[in-house]
Amino acid sequence: MEINLFVVSDNPVALAGLEAIIDQDKRFTLLGRAVDGTDGLRCLEKTELQPHVIILGEPSSKRTICENVQQIVSTYRHEKSRPKMIVVSQNDDDDVIVAALRVGVNGYISRIRSAEELIHSLQIVAKGGAAFSPTIAARFSRYFSTMQSLPELNGFSDLTSRELEILKLLAGGLGNQQIARRLFLAEKTVRNYVSRIFAKLEVHDRATAVVLARDAGLGGPTEVLVPQGT
Repeated sequence: MEINLFVVSDNPVALAGLEAIIDQDKRFTLLGRAVDGTDGLRCLEKTELQPHVIILGEPSSKRTICENVQQIVSTYRHEKSRPKMIVVSQNDDDDVIVAALRVGVNGYISRIRSAEELIHSLQIVAKGGAAFSPTIAARFSRYFSTMQSLPELNGFSDLTSRELEILKLLAGGLGNQQIARRLFLAEKTVRNYVSRIFAKLEVHDRATAVVLARDAGLGGPTEVLVPQGT
């Protein structure tokens, strides 16, 4: 399988390093790059071929990650056609990694030790898996092994059972049309439910509602795969 890639980075050193690794493997095709963050991502709309994976290389902050992901989501509104996303960064602070996962990235690789590690991670993500550096995977494994139970649903008491059901599907990554099919509802009805959920949670957008839901343990778990040979 040939994997189409697109790189987002305003760090010239990181960009050159990523391009060098990609160019040496014939299984990858670099469709383009964005060097000025959110504005640069608009060129994705003009690419004839769609990337399978978008690499966020050395983002300057977790805010940058969130902004880039939001731009990608707005460019590819249908989840099935949306490219996978992976962060490659020297910054392995827990709060940055968690922020990236909350907004929907599919992998986080820090402190790459070999080209093979990145290549294998890109293959995992392109196939629908999640890839993390061994050190990051180990930290999350220790964290979840010490959890006694899922967080309580504080702040969700005003939601009806149907609204909770729809919120869970939202947190699982489903769009309104997919939820409508799953629950045998009209899409307009789902939109009305979503609006009521936003009002009750006192949020103004889907991304914030999803973050709150995932913090409360709603939404299916993501399969974690660790790159081999590292």
